[in-house]
Amino acid sequence: MNYYLIIIDETVCRRIAYYRNKRNLTREDLAFNVGVSLKRLISIEDESRIPRINELAQLAAGLGVSIGELVNNE
Repeated sequence: MNYYLIIIDETVCRRIAYYRNKRNLTREDLAFNVGVSLKRLISIEDESRIPRINELAQLAAGLGVSIGELVNNE
């Protein structure tokens, strides 16, 4: 069984904002599409909160990228 360590830090938060802007999505659109509150998404993108792993998965799916792209910039 393989276990992977995922480090979620401020870089991940910046990548979420980067991919959102790249896809011309507003914060409101992304939050609604993935089921995360707008307040929570704003706090994630502003780097005052680190996304939980389930939020990271939701955001990655909503942005059309893998979790690896958000974490490792693959």
